[in-house]
Amino acid sequence: MLSSTCRVLLVEDELEDIDLVTKMLEGVRSSFFPRGIELSCAETLSEAKQILADREFDVILLDLMLPDSRNMNGLRALQSESLGIPIIVQTALEDEVVAVQALELGACGYLPKVASDRNLLLYAIRSAIERQRQLTKLELSQQELDNLENVMAHATNVEQNDSLKQRMPDVFVELEQRYQQLLNRFVEQKIYKTEHEVGGEINILIEQLGYLQGTPRDLIELHTAILKQKQSESRKNARAFTIEGRYLLLELMGKLAAYYRRYYIGLNKINLSQERLNTSSSS
Repeated sequence: MLSSTCRVLLVEDELEDIDLVTKMLEGVRSSFFPRGIELSCAETLSEAKQILADREFDVILLDLMLPDSRNMNGLRALQSESLGIPIIVQTALEDEVVAVQALELGACGYLPKVASDRNLLLYAIRSAIERQRQLTKLELSQQELDNLENVMAHATNVEQNDSLKQRMPDVFVELEQRYQQLLNRFVEQKIYKTEHEVGGEINILIEQLGYLQGTPRDLIELHTAILKQKQSESRKNARAFTIEGRYLLLELMGKLAAYYRRYYIGLNKINLSQERLNTSSSS
């Protein structure tokens, strides 16, 4: 839920489409948008950049075909100008390839213009904002990853070049099966809004990796192995697993970093207590 008015920037040059979006967002009130939606418009990419330099927005609706921009050029340009603002791309073409390309480039949503449905538009805006919030949380986890290798060096005796797959190939196969099941449920939950309790499965996998002294590289090897299987099964489904699977991989890495941080803190406490005991004994 937004605590303030939802600020939307529409980048569109067709007056009919501007009027349509304006009418669909006019007077909106819901549990997620309790203070309604405030719509601003820019008819060119350059105008949008100027507006973004002066004002903040919660989401951007971007037409891919503008007088001064075509196809994905506008998306790339606005991403550099609007760090942290989710972008939903719109186009008159109902093209799956265009949609996948936009999502792979970092768009938080895709809407064909023919889908002039108010509820669908509101759902797209809400989903984009919620996804961006999730990404922000995952990016915070990335800060923990920066120090993970140093923590690993103190917390484990595993050599950097000694992967879990090399040390325990049979165990790695079992982990692949567990990871594939987790990824399947994670993607189903994200795309089809099915109810899967994946949190418990994520924690179990992290505990197992921690016990086996697994590293981020082991996670990447697991993830890559499953994506290769998906690619061989269906190229179309592989796209969905590639896109949505990124969020699972980032979440797992963040949790693995937190696991070893807790382990390292606990190890330091044990060492400190032992030092105090030794000092007391010698005195």
